Amino acid sequence: MMSRDSCKASNNGMDKNSRPFEVMALADACIDLIVTGDVRPRFRQVEQFVDDFSPQLGGSGAIFACQLARLGASAAVVGWVGSDLFGDFVLSELGKSGVDIARMKKHPTVKTCVGLALSERNDRAILTYAGTLDVPSPVDLNPELLDSCRHWHIAAYFLMRHLRPAWKGWLDLCRRSGVTTSLDTNWDPQERWEGVVELLPLIDVFLPNEAEALAISRQTDVFSAAHSLAQHGSLVVIKRGENGALAAKGDRLWELRAPESQIKPNHIVDTTGAGDNFDAGFLRAWLRAENIDDCLTLAHKCAVSSLGYAGGIAGQICESGIASTKL
Repeated sequence: MMSRDSCKASNNGMDKNSRPFEVMALADACIDLIVTGDVRPRFRQVEQFVDDFSPQLGGSGAIFACQLARLGASAAVVGWVGSDLFGDFVLSELGKSGVDIARMKKHPTVKTCVGLALSERNDRAILTYAGTLDVPSPVDLNPELLDSCRHWHIAAYFLMRHLRPAWKGWLDLCRRSGVTTSLDTNWDPQERWEGVVELLPLIDVFLPNEAEALAISRQTDVFSAAHSLAQHGSLVVIKRGENGALAAKGDRLWELRAPESQIKPNHIVDTTGAGDNFDAGFLRAWLRAENIDDCLTLAHKCAVSSLGYAGGIAGQICESGIASTKL
């Protein structure tokens, strides 16, 4: 890890490719307690059996960074966990995946964010204790971070509420520093979808899913949404689940139709993290300047691979195979 002084000194004429990390993100790191089974919770003290449970590393930015690292990219995360067992678990899982955690901090009084997910075959319900998810603030966006990375990814835009007012200035600084950018907002719990369109002129790659794209664009079909969002300058990549994905830039359109053989509903264990793994696959190829069709293909492969495992990281693709064989 470079010291602050060495970063300052080396930034005079620093070549972008000499920066140590390909991608950096402020991660919404948490632990996901995933419960699987074809049941719905019932009150009045009704007890029901489930099929299984599993503690997993969670958080959009954390899952994204792990998949990038396993694809061979140098990835680092910034953020917070609590000084507790769950925080230790999060940092351990990030480290085992090859993600640099030198910039992760432990909060002395706030507990690590926890998500309790009840996962069905094609959907999930989530209860979240925010904890350290609410700790990140504009102070964490130290401009010196940009001396160390070539690309900055924004995840969980709507969940990390204190950062929203700072992102426009940060993205402008990224652009002036020669750092490319991407954004995956995830779902807006308040369903207001405010502030995103204003950021798009400063975003290189925008990665919503279909429902998010429709809500943000105020359009009624995915192709109109892609066209509308692409007019703001970003490369727009829309995740469509079993229907594949499409990308739009200006008036150009690319579409990936998912072969039926790639997604078998009976083999889907958990959808957690599939979209984050898609993001990582797409950006891994995009940062290597591959064509958009190949970017979509790798992205879709990463998303599908994670569906057969609980959580977002166990089924991630490694350069040498599937992550679950290494954990």
